[in-house]
Amino acid sequence: AIPSDVFYREFYGPMNENKDTIDIVDATQEVFQAMIEFIYNKKPNWKDFALSFLASLYYLAEKYNIKELRDEIMVSIPEHEVSMENVLDIAILAEDSILHEPFSDALYDAAATFLRIEFKNKLDQALQFFTETEANEVHAVVIFKVMSRMKNAICKNCQQSPCLNDIGITKDNFVAGAEVIGIKQGSGTVGWIVELVTLGTQSAEFKGRRLEDGKINKFTLNPEYYVYKCV
Repeated sequence: AIPSDVFYREFYGPMNENKDTIDIVDATQEVFQAMIEFIYNKKPNWKDFALSFLASLYYLAEKYNIKELRDEIMVSIPEHEVSMENVLDIAILAEDSILHEPFSDALYDAAATFLRIEFKNKLDQALQFFTETEANEVHAVVIFKVMSRMKNAICKNCQQSPCLNDIGITKDNFVAGAEVIGIKQGSGTVGWIVELVTLGTQSAEFKGRRLEDGKINKFTLNPEYYVYKCV
């Protein structure tokens, strides 16, 4: 069984040795049962559970100091589907879970990442989306936090904030390991996806690995030829 000193003291300690039943007042039967089954090594696929269910389960995992359960819940959050229909609900759940900071942060990040990809880092379009939903003044803090995370997020591809998606590559913004895509009509490289390797010895070239065949070649370092492909 998964060890939990808090769980053991509360349910099997000397204060409860004469009790036949123990009332559970801060969780539903289903959530509490999921925790018990985890303690006794039943490992479900947390991706199949609603995030609201996992929020309640995370609360119990913190209350009873079950680190393994907390860790598994956190790992599962990026695997949950985020859509235009539920992104605001996820952000609201993040705010409702603010006392459980790691869980709250993970939900906010999931919402912000989805919107960043969906709107290609265009904050004005994300804000317009919120104004067209049922969001109101009550959700102003939630929307502000999501927008802030979108603005300050470090892109995994270009390693910049704000992201350089669709921005042409130059000597000054060159990031080794990032992916770019060819856009110059008539150059024969339109649609080529290239992983940046290093700046070339000449100021107008760089070395890159074409993802289609894995070969490293020299390419023209020109923002009109290649742009960052981050989303």
